[in-house]
Amino acid sequence: MNKKSPRRSGRQFGGQDTLDETAESGRGGPLSLARNGVDHAEELAVEDNLLAEKAGEWLDAVRPHFRAILLALAGALLAMVTWIVVSGQREASRAASWDAYLSAVATGEGVRFNEVMNRYPGSQASDWAQLMTAEIGLAEGVELQFQSRELAQPKLQAAADVYADILTQRPQGMLGERATFGLAKANECLGQLEKARQGYESLTAEFPTSAMADIARNRASGLRAAGSQQWYDWFAAQKFTPPPAATGALLDATSPAAPAPPATQE
Repeated sequence: MNKKSPRRSGRQFGGQDTLDETAESGRGGPLSLARNGVDHAEELAVEDNLLAEKAGEWLDAVRPHFRAILLALAGALLAMVTWIVVSGQREASRAASWDAYLSAVATGEGVRFNEVMNRYPGSQASDWAQLMTAEIGLAEGVELQFQSRELAQPKLQAAADVYADILTQRPQGMLGERATFGLAKANECLGQLEKARQGYESLTAEFPTSAMADIARNRASGLRAAGSQQWYDWFAAQKFTPPPAATGALLDATSPAAPAPPATQE
């Protein structure tokens, strides 16, 4: 009997040790992982509840202004759509204005340039069309000077007024160059030599690299020369008649000889 007792005791102790080991190993096994998963799920649930509470508080805060917010969003969307549509229409109108301008240039008719100005006011094509009406008027006025001064003066003055109107908009680039030169030339034809000289000098100062700068510089130098006023006074006193087809004469037979034109000062 005494020999069996230690064996039972050994089994009991051995069984207890096995249970203890099993319990210890269970701490890092599936049971432990399950408990950790439950804890993590509870933490996520708490976070979701807090987020839901915050969202509810935010909705409660904005609910009185919800209608205003929707109206503001709708207004912003409408403004964006309107801007897109207007931009597209503006680009189409810009292209159409240049097409109309080029068509007017092809004909060279002043009435066509007036149509461009009336149909597309404020556009660049309209500005150039306005310049072309002044150019046409100036060319006609210069030609009429040798036929009828009474008809030439209104043409020249109208051209000068158009050039001056263009320059009030302070145009840049070639448009500004041609308007400045045109006004100076119109004033020169009208006998307003001081204004003409100032215009030529203004062109050389504002547009020194312009293709017209050298011409303007020479004209300003010529108008400063001694005797220039005398020559223009003589020219203004002449009575021109349309040239006869046979002789091509421009001056009356009784017209005095012209004084020598003033020499250009370098």
